[in-house]
Amino acid sequence: MGDSMRERDYQGTFIYVRGDDVETIHLTHALVDGVLQERLVAVSGPRREILRSGDQVSWSVSERDDADPETALTGGVFPEFSLDMLDRARDRYVFELAGKDRIAGHEGQKITITPRDGYRYGYELWLERQSALLLRWVLYDANRRALAKLMFTDLATGDDVDRSRLQGDGDTPLVSVAVPAPKLDPTDGALELVNGMNLPPGFELAAHARDPAQPGDRHLVFSDGLASVSVYLDQSDLDRLPDGLVRMGTTNAWSKRNSRQRVTAMGEVPPATLKRFGVAFLLAPLD
Repeated sequence: MGDSMRERDYQGTFIYVRGDDVETIHLTHALVDGVLQERLVAVSGPRREILRSGDQVSWSVSERDDADPETALTGGVFPEFSLDMLDRARDRYVFELAGKDRIAGHEGQKITITPRDGYRYGYELWLERQSALLLRWVLYDANRRALAKLMFTDLATGDDVDRSRLQGDGDTPLVSVAVPAPKLDPTDGALELVNGMNLPPGFELAAHARDPAQPGDRHLVFSDGLASVSVYLDQSDLDRLPDGLVRMGTTNAWSKRNSRQRVTAMGEVPPATLKRFGVAFLLAPLD
């Protein structure tokens, strides 16, 4: 699934449901000269458009949309599972084949992913049987309550994809930002910083980045093989965020400061998981 969602050309319309919010989005995704190109356009609600080219992201948001446009860049609407991390995930989740269904004209195989504890959410996935493209998914909590749902209503692949729809229509100015993925450098002290911390079980450091302008500010990414949590250590602007829990769709954020720094933990995980990350870093010594 991970390879298909990155490397195949596909295009279609999907419905994305989070709580009481329902969005209909048209997506075009293709590899062009080895570079990932993607365009998402909101079909319903306020005008919203996101273009991705490699690690460059551009977006436009209607004036009627009171949402923070950067929220759309904190993560994709599709789960990103890394094959090389699934072995670790098996210690924290139960994976099961759970029947077949027909979605958007394609035959789908259902897979359930059930967490073994309360530190992570569960998934139901329907994958296209030939290509393993994701046709539908559900994110649910410990009480099997659906937190978000996504389902394609139509889907074209390969030569049927109209690549001309990767281009913006030019009607609305776009704001661009580079979003390079943080990488783990074992020589920069990040591993030593988290060693011995009382972190949620199963999560390991996967990536780390420093702000060149503010070396004390850090972005650390932890993963259990499926779920990921971003931890931001901010020494330069302690009062930028409110203390406590904030919910942004299916993403939760927990933030608190002490006299040295503000710690913010974000991810599609239960609030208790984020709080445990945050408290661990508030108590950690600074290097």
